[in-house]
Amino acid sequence: METLLELTTRAKAEDKAAMEAMLIRFQPKIRKLSSSAPCAWKEDMEQELYIQLIKAIHRFEIQEVEPQWKFFHQYHSAI
Repeated sequence: METLLELTTRAKAEDKAAMEAMLIRFQPKIRKLSSSAPCAWKEDMEQELYIQLIKAIHRFEIQEVEPQWKFFHQYHSAI
């Protein structure tokens, strides 16, 4: 299974399979967030959450996170 960082990198590069994998990975969280909404709004709310997730993926600045991500994985694999 690919990491979120790898999927995000590919999704930002217009890889449709990576974007779909990201949406599937976040599907349980989106469904949980929309579960408290009235039934009439639930589908619209889920659709809006998916749209906001896609926008967040495109805005995400990978170069700011990548050095910390690599350090974190090196640290944990050394333990």
